Amino acid sequence: MAAAPLNDRPRYQETLHNVPKLMSELMSSYSGVPAEEQIAHITRLRNEGYAEFPYPCMGSFRFLDLDLARHEAYQEHVLAPLAQPAVPGKIEPLFLDCGCCLGQDLRKLVVDGAAPSRLWASDIKARFIELGFELFRDGHKLPRDHFLCPGNLLADADSDAAAAEDRLSVLNDRVTILSISAVFHLFDLDDHRRIADRCLRLLRKDTGAPVLIVGAHGGLKVPARLPRARQNSYRYLHNGESWEALWREVCAQPRWRDRVAAVEVKSKMFGRVHSDGPEQGDIVRLLDPDTMGDGRIWQRFEVWVTFKPAA
Repeated sequence: MAAAPLNDRPRYQETLHNVPKLMSELMSSYSGVPAEEQIAHITRLRNEGYAEFPYPCMGSFRFLDLDLARHEAYQEHVLAPLAQPAVPGKIEPLFLDCGCCLGQDLRKLVVDGAAPSRLWASDIKARFIELGFELFRDGHKLPRDHFLCPGNLLADADSDAAAAEDRLSVLNDRVTILSISAVFHLFDLDDHRRIADRCLRLLRKDTGAPVLIVGAHGGLKVPARLPRARQNSYRYLHNGESWEALWREVCAQPRWRDRVAAVEVKSKMFGRVHSDGPEQGDIVRLLDPDTMGDGRIWQRFEVWVTFKPAA
């Protein structure tokens, strides 16, 4: 059956025809949900979540695609360091998934061999985190205090009130691998600067090596500020050049210019189509961006930041 452009699809897809292979294996081996029960189990919890939070990622079952595991950096730069045994005297890696939704990427890391003690996640909605434990049936497997809510990426470092409401602060200067997907494209450019600053505050500064921000979000061939649907606000979508410029601008701010030694920004653009029909394996397929006539694309990225040694 033909694939329809993602932005032409409704926000809510009533029927889940099948579970993508990676997620189905995760549900079977990790959560103990038999293959024949997975569609009903997922759909019930998706419906509960969508009733409270009618986000496209929930309505279209996008959370099933395990975006991080499909990222080019996953095996070498995310999973490998998190799965290595601890070495005495060596800094231990720490992973944070910002805007974790149901925590699906974190569970995939556990199954692939990452130590749960190294894994943290955050979201602004506590119900997402609870739905994740229900979906994966793993309340007895993972440390619940590693799921931080609210994790406010817009919290101002200079505001005591904002800091008090931001549970992410317990990880300031501790994170070596920060995953953030489908977050930046929700906000306008000024907020992008605040989120990038918040990411830098979370990163560990004393590793003596680059630390990683990894993820993906919606983009455009030509960056632009767009009105948000049904809201009196705007969001900003990047291309490769504007995305790199954002990070260089933030790293040059007074707070960071004497602390950041280098920043390397990589990104890759894809077209996205929604896979329609029971024979399709993934919820969304990634294609050559030139196939997308309206210019909307999916941007995967790596941002490597090296900090200067403390004086």
